[in-house]
Amino acid sequence: MNRITATLVAMEFLVSLAAVASPYNPNTDWFKDAKLGVFMHFLPADRQGLALVDRFDVDALARQLQAAGAGYFVITLGQNSGCFISPNATYDRITGYAPGERCARRDLPLDLFRALHPRGIKLMLYLPCQVPNQDARAQRAFGLREGPQDQPLSLGFARQWAAVIQEWSDRYGDKVAGWWFDGGYEHIHFNEAIAQIYEKAVKHGNRQVIATYNPGVKVIHYTDAEDYTAGELNEPFTVIPASRWLGGSQWHALTFLGSSWSRRDTRYPTEQWVNWVKAVVRHEGVVTLDMGPNWNPANGPIGSLDETQLAQVKAIKTAIRSGASAPK
Repeated sequence: MNRITATLVAMEFLVSLAAVASPYNPNTDWFKDAKLGVFMHFLPADRQGLALVDRFDVDALARQLQAAGAGYFVITLGQNSGCFISPNATYDRITGYAPGERCARRDLPLDLFRALHPRGIKLMLYLPCQVPNQDARAQRAFGLREGPQDQPLSLGFARQWAAVIQEWSDRYGDKVAGWWFDGGYEHIHFNEAIAQIYEKAVKHGNRQVIATYNPGVKVIHYTDAEDYTAGELNEPFTVIPASRWLGGSQWHALTFLGSSWSRRDTRYPTEQWVNWVKAVVRHEGVVTLDMGPNWNPANGPIGSLDETQLAQVKAIKTAIRSGASAPK
C-alpha cells in the first residue's frame, strides 16, 4: 500500500468513526439547552393529501412555534401510507414510482428550514425504520414480505433503506439537526448492526446530526447508535429523569398533547403539563410534544397548530424560562 492510498484509507476510517454515535455526545448540548420542542404528524395518505403538501404554510407555523418557545420542530417525512413530504430519487428508482407519485414534488423540509432558521428553531425529521407498511409495491421492491404491518428486517433491506436515508441526509446537510426513527422493534429483528447502518447513512451529510431509534413505548437506552433516547410515552407524568444521561444517551421523552397522536384537542390541564416539563428540564432532560396540524383550509393555514394546544405550550415555555434551572 503506497503512502497516498494509506492516507486515504486512514481518512475514510476516521470519517466512519465520526459518523457513529458516542456516549455522552456533546452534539446533544443544543438539544438539552432547547428543553422543549414540537412534533407534528403531517402524513398525506393519497394524492389529495400530497396536494396539501404544496399548500402547507411554513411561515404561519414558524410564527406559532416561535411564540410557543419551541427550540426545535420535528416533522414526519412519511410513515405507513407510502406518501412522503419530500422528493427522493433513490426511493423512486427502487420502487419504480414516478417523481411526484409518492414523494411530493415540493421539498417541504427545505421550505420549513428556511422559515425556522431565522427564528432560531432547529429542524428535525421523523422516518420509520422500514418502508411504508401499507404499500405492498414498496415492500416488494425492497425485498420485504408484503402485508399491512411491520415486516421482519434484514441487513440487505437495511442497506437499501439506508440509501434512501442517505439521499435526504446529503441533501439537507446541516439544515437538519436531528432524526427520530420509529419502529425499531426487537420483534421485527431490528438490532445493533441495522442501527449502525442507518447511523452511518443519516450522518453522511452532517456528522453533527443527532439520531435515535424507537423500541416502543418506554424511555430506555436502546442502542449504541443513538445519541438521545427515543422516549415514546403515552402517560408521561410519572416518568422523570434522574439526570441528563441514561446509559450515555441524552434523556428525552416524546408524548402527545391531545387525546392521541396528531389530535388537536387537549387531554390534561395546563398545570399538569407545566409541572411535569419543569421537573424533566430541572434534571436536564428534554421534552417533545406532539401537536396536531390543520388539514382544512377553511379552519386556517394548512399545517398550523390549534390555538388551545398552543396556549398550553406557551404556558410551559413561560414556566421553564422563569423557574426551571438545572440542579447544582
